[in-house]
Amino acid sequence: MKWRKPATLLLTAGITAYLLHKVYREASAVDLSASLFFSPYFLLAVASGLVGYLLYTILWYIYVRHSTGVSFRKTLLATLAGTYLGFSLNSAVGVLVKVRLLGTDYWYTMGVGLLAIATEFLAGLILIALIGKNTMALLLAAALGVAIVFDKTVYHFLYPLFRAIKKRHTLDEMYSGWHRARGNIKTVLLGIVVGILLIATNSITLYMTAKAVGAEGDYPKFLEAILYSNFLGGVLGTPGGIGANELGITIAIGDSPAAIVTAFLYKFITQYAYAIAGALAFYHLTAGGES
Repeated sequence: MKWRKPATLLLTAGITAYLLHKVYREASAVDLSASLFFSPYFLLAVASGLVGYLLYTILWYIYVRHSTGVSFRKTLLATLAGTYLGFSLNSAVGVLVKVRLLGTDYWYTMGVGLLAIATEFLAGLILIALIGKNTMALLLAAALGVAIVFDKTVYHFLYPLFRAIKKRHTLDEMYSGWHRARGNIKTVLLGIVVGILLIATNSITLYMTAKAVGAEGDYPKFLEAILYSNFLGGVLGTPGGIGANELGITIAIGDSPAAIVTAFLYKFITQYAYAIAGALAFYHLTAGGES
């Protein structure tokens, strides 16, 4: 689609320009002295950000290892490469290339990867429902859980669409990868546990960043912010999630000067800092480097 790239660029420019304007206009109200970056809160945020990145890699590894036998080292390298491409291009390209690097059968591995993504969202909704006592999150978690368990029904629902666009084989391969990974109950339960730890860790990273900057908010709000950030970053498809991720965070915790700075610092801690290492990983793998 010829319009997709210009539309994505326009969307990126619009959201980024708006947020940069907000940061430029309002960040002066936030103390960004060197002491902030050496404060216990910020150092804890950096440490928990690293743990979160490793947990994200482990979540994918649990499913991909079960289905394709790939090593953890290669999963980590592919995750770093996906981070680099997600930053320089967009999150969708990052995921697509990551899947390509992880599996010999592309669409089969994509199905496995989609289950990992669904598990992450399910874990987040469960946490929000339990900690935030959010009924809507509970209903969404139940709906997603049902879709994961009764995946054959979802397959039949999507079948007419994929047949109409002559992509039935693609759907069959994705479903095969998804279903095989989902078929092992121990794998799924382990994935949900790791997913809960991942969302909890990322929300702690955001919370500690907010504390360092001076942003206010209850912990459940930071849980919601993580889900909003992940969702908008993926759906809007802006390079590196720039603008979209930050927008998701500010929707949940507000758009005060401290909240806006918190969103950008969180994004740096959890993604931008790994983009350089991701570039090295990407060229290592594409040059024939192995696990």
